[in-house]
Parts: sequence; structure tokens; C-alpha cells
Amino acid sequence: MSTEKRKVGRPAGTPKTGGRVAGTPNKVSSKVRNILAEITDDYYSSEQFKNDLSDLEPKDRIQAMEKFTSYVAPKLQSTTLDVATETKKTIEDRLIALSGGK
Repeated sequence: MSTEKRKVGRPAGTPKTGGRVAGTPNKVSSKVRNILAEITDDYYSSEQFKNDLSDLEPKDRIQAMEKFTSYVAPKLQSTTLDVATETKKTIEDRLIALSGGK
């Protein structure tokens, strides 16, 4: 056996050959996505969906609605607000304080 490492793939700097061009959407994925969207849209607007949802226990119904909501409305990120910001005194503020002002 040789102790040399084998190089796999194309050398750095050589142009890409064949395959899909970067940025081109995958045709199969978009077709499948459209079919699934149509099927789920039909189901969600049917009486069967309402019956299936009403057959669930209240706890399970809330969990299901929570999962459905994540596909409709974006999740909000929590933000923190730091109220204790440090204010620096300006030279004018220091002069006023030294002169006996406020």
C-alpha cells in the first residue's frame, strides 16, 4: 500500500462541470410541493378536517392547532431590553455641577 493520500474530487479553482446551475430551483421538489399544498388545502377546507379536529381530546386539539399555526404565522423571537444604560456626563454637565448648579 502506498503512504500517499489520494485526492478525491476536482482540484481547487477548476470550474464546475455539469449538474444544475447554482440558484436554479429543483423542478421535482416544486412539483411535489405544489401537489402537497393542493391536497392539504383541500383537506383543511373540508368537513372531514373539522370532524377530525373535533374528535380529538382538548389537549390534543390544542397541540394540533399549535403545530398548524407554526406553518401559518412566523414564530416571534424574544427580545431583551436593557433599561440600565450608562449615561456619560459631558464636560458641560461637569462644569455645571462644579459651579454649584444642578
